[in-house]
Amino acid sequence: MPDRPRFAVDRYRRGTPPFTWLARAHPRLVRVRLRKDTMSAESTGVRSRSGIPAEAGKASLSVPSEKPAGSLRGTMGTLQLALTVLAMSAPIGNVTGVLPLGITRGNGIGTPVIYAFVGVIFLLFAVGFTTMTRNLPKPGAFYTYITAGLSRTLGLGTGLLAAFTYLVFMIGSYAFFGVSIENVLSSFGAPSTPWWLWAALCCVIITALGHFNVELSGKVLSAFMVAEVVLVMLFNAPVLFTGGPQGYQVESFQPAHVFQGDLGVATLFAITCFLGFESSAIYRDEVKRPEKTIPRATYLAISGLGAFYVLTSWAIVTFWGPSRVAAAGSANPTTLFSEGFRHYMGDTFTQIMIVMVVTSVFAGALSTHNSLSRYLYSLGRDRILPSFLGKAHGRHGSPSNASAFATGAAVICMLPFLLSRLDAVAMYSSMFALGTFALLILFTLTTVSVLRYFRIIEHGERIWNTSVAPILALAGLVLLLTLTSVYYSMSIGAPQWLAYGQQLLLVAIVVTGVLVALRWRRTRPDVYANIGGGSGEHHDARRAAKPSSPSTAGPGSNTGSPGE
Repeated sequence: MPDRPRFAVDRYRRGTPPFTWLARAHPRLVRVRLRKDTMSAESTGVRSRSGIPAEAGKASLSVPSEKPAGSLRGTMGTLQLALTVLAMSAPIGNVTGVLPLGITRGNGIGTPVIYAFVGVIFLLFAVGFTTMTRNLPKPGAFYTYITAGLSRTLGLGTGLLAAFTYLVFMIGSYAFFGVSIENVLSSFGAPSTPWWLWAALCCVIITALGHFNVELSGKVLSAFMVAEVVLVMLFNAPVLFTGGPQGYQVESFQPAHVFQGDLGVATLFAITCFLGFESSAIYRDEVKRPEKTIPRATYLAISGLGAFYVLTSWAIVTFWGPSRVAAAGSANPTTLFSEGFRHYMGDTFTQIMIVMVVTSVFAGALSTHNSLSRYLYSLGRDRILPSFLGKAHGRHGSPSNASAFATGAAVICMLPFLLSRLDAVAMYSSMFALGTFALLILFTLTTVSVLRYFRIIEHGERIWNTSVAPILALAGLVLLLTLTSVYYSMSIGAPQWLAYGQQLLLVAIVVTGVLVALRWRRTRPDVYANIGGGSGEHHDARRAAKPSSPSTAGPGSNTGSPGE
């Protein structure tokens, strides 16, 4: 074999596609060959079960090429993407504030099992979610997948709901940041300052970072995430190796303790700690080899969070002892972790940890802003929202217009809360609860979409990916959605009528999107056809492939038999 082809084969064996060498040596030849391959694939026509062409979703070997100016660009790998989406969950903030609430107000020392249970449900959900990622090479995540599996009308409604969900999370994150930094300053004896001043500063910094390529934000988020995990492990490691005052405890995993107390409240707090992993798919255009990077990052994020929270909740219970932990956190649940951390690491590291809570909240706000910007970008690109939102920065390859718009929308939505002088804690707790409930709705609809999509499209996926895991995930998500709905008023500390009102608001957003889509189907068919980035094309083809029934056939029509 000649030297150069053998070199290409050797490169291929080491993981480099052989087309890379060929493209550099004979670019014209490769373009002709790829054109012939494309024409051949179109002529063979992979068919769906209803007799229509299936969408080409799987990534194929192709010549690496630069993305055109005006589109999102990036080269994030698996680890950087996982850390970027994990930042939204603000792990150290959850460990100091949310996780102890599950112990003191939920099911007590059985909390670690609840985190494991919720993690398993989300892993099952991720199986179908990431399978859609491989088969639909379009950004848009929930918006695209629900359009492809259910309909354009419901796809538009859930697209608007997804954008609203991350807007709500962003508003809550700004308020949470303002309160957190105010608390830190007061702990150091600094004079009191208004929380909204720090929220405004956070808003300005995040808007500036959102203007540049996602890899800048990714590096910032990755650094914060690594620091957070290291600090928490400084508490977990001594407990893991030496035990607590009552030794190593296994009571947390006994059924009698798992099913005690308020399981619904404990589950609600656990769900909140996992959110963020679902945003991995929205970065499709900004990662290397998205068909592999996104699934790996999603599984890594969920399993990493699950192990992290199970270990940390077990360590907190072990440090205080099963018989003392509830009483120790009854007055102030946040001391369960902070005092344990102080016991092992001293005052200096504890002060660093308190500061890291602020940076954790900032990282969560930045990650949320990035997700919202990309949903607005997808909706603008499809002309659902003004088209300028769907234009990326020519130099940075970032959704800069959508980023600025997201900031403006968040500021406008926060003004009524500021003018009414609503308590900031009540504000962010209400926003986080509303966003959590909305995300569970999106998870559930996406799982239904997965089941339907792979029933109407021919594919080579395993039945575990397309049926078994999604069905199990759907059962678990319905349970989580029910528990969240029942305990919703308790989570926001408001009367039941207000809880119902917030939940009906989410339904109203979806219904509004459905009605707009139905109107556009008659008045703006070009925009309607583009909902979901065109991922709903097979719905039209299925309707066109159905033979007309004899009762509706016109004179002289030949409907033929159903099998023709």
